[in-house]
Parts: sequence; structure tokens; C-alpha cells
Amino acid sequence: MGERIQERTRGRKWMKIRARILDRDPVCVRCLEQDRTSLSVIVDHVVPLDHGGTDADDNLRGLCLDCHDAVTRDQFGYRERRAFGPDGLPVDGWS
Repeated sequence: MGERIQERTRGRKWMKIRARILDRDPVCVRCLEQDRTSLSVIVDHVVPLDHGGTDADDNLRGLCLDCHDAVTRDQFGYRERRAFGPDGLPVDGWS
């Protein structure tokens, strides 16, 4: 992780920013790019604070939960967790 330049905004100040961004982006920005429609429920930093981003409006966007999870995995190098069935075997076709 890079050095954080801006501290995370919290409390009432963040709630005002969040409301403004979700009002601006009521539909998930990434879903719209793929001709889908999903309600924005999370304000995402395009460039994460940990990577030098800020809370400026042009660095914030509204995303649905699925898109936010995917973006976060990509930005921070997380792998998607493997799903397992009740028998304890992976459900992705592995046998």
C-alpha cells in the first residue's frame, strides 16, 4: 500500500458527501457502462485513499454492492473466495 495522503473523512461530513454523490449517481456507474441498471448503495473512491486518492467529488462514484466488491478485489489484489458445497467440495466443477 502507498502512503495515505488524505485522512478518511468520517461522521456528519462524510454523510453529507455520501448523500451528494448518491444523489448525483443514483444508478451504479459501472453497471451503466455495461448497459445494466443497479441502484448505487456505496460511494467508491476511483483512486483509493490508500493509493493517494482524495474525497473530491471527481474521485467519488456511486456503485452497487457487486461492482464495489469487484473493484475492491481488483484494486487491492484480492482473489475471489472459492465456494464450497455442503459436502465440502468446491462447487466450481473441481472433482
